[in-house]
Amino acid sequence: MHTRHISVIVYEDVLLTALSSTVALLTGARDAVVRSGGTAPFDIDLVSVHVHDVQLDLPVQFHCGKTLADDFETDVIVIPPMNAEGADMDQLLLKYAKLTHWLAEKYHRKAQIISLCTGAYFVAECGLLNGMPATSHWGAMDDMRKRYPLVNFRPERVVTQSETIITGGGGFSALSAILYFIEKTCGKETAITLSKYYALDYGRTSQSIFTIFSGHRGHNDQDIHRAQTYIESEFRADISVDLIAGEVNMSKRNFIRRFKSATALNPIEYIQRVKIEAAKKSLEAGESNIAYVTYDVGYNDLKTFRTIFKRITGLTPIEYRNRYNTETLLR
Repeated sequence: MHTRHISVIVYEDVLLTALSSTVALLTGARDAVVRSGGTAPFDIDLVSVHVHDVQLDLPVQFHCGKTLADDFETDVIVIPPMNAEGADMDQLLLKYAKLTHWLAEKYHRKAQIISLCTGAYFVAECGLLNGMPATSHWGAMDDMRKRYPLVNFRPERVVTQSETIITGGGGFSALSAILYFIEKTCGKETAITLSKYYALDYGRTSQSIFTIFSGHRGHNDQDIHRAQTYIESEFRADISVDLIAGEVNMSKRNFIRRFKSATALNPIEYIQRVKIEAAKKSLEAGESNIAYVTYDVGYNDLKTFRTIFKRITGLTPIEYRNRYNTETLLR
């Protein structure tokens, strides 16, 4: 077996937990193969964007064996997510422009790329995801869709692969992309063993249950902002698209067009998302009566509520309550 070279990218704004977990999983997979008598499937290098010694905002420093300026070949590039909370994304992308150029160069020289969570920004920035399916953190989707309209973002997916690019979903679910790579490189048994050791949910295909609907407010259409506010305050009532369009003095057709243009959802989808988000919060807070939750968020039919809830979250209301009920978690 050819020993592949893996470059794990390290940069000042990297998310420490994701970086360390990625290295731990890859190292564990390599060592497991060697212990079983096989040839090491890959070597792992920490590769810095700028300088060999990378100081994070935390009291942690990484010493990297290579930087992007060094002349070396690599087979696989792993891009951990950035610690993007409160960050100016334009400034971050400018700060690491050298990385985006390097990624494009290595990709065209046949390197495989694995982005984790918001690491997908760097891959999308250099155009490599255009026309391809990709996933990332659900909280970044509004911004990423506006920046990169040619990418087929699939925020519900935990892992996507197209050609030689793998993308992983948000937070720790992104580690499923590393497990996916390990399965393809080292075998399913190794991937399952590591998932059990690190208590990772092997085989999860959807990250919908982790999504918190926040209203898609990153647009400048003030009439649509008014419509959203109306929906969010009146969702328990029997509201219709015609009624909301009237509230903002638009024809139904024009309202639907502008609403979808601004929020990426049609009004019915938006109403459903608002209702289900309220239902999730009620179930998380300890409400156990599904019928009560159904009527409280404005549905008159339990079957309809259950169907929409499962489509949006990937779980039935009972499954969601049992998994995320705060009182249950604290027992």
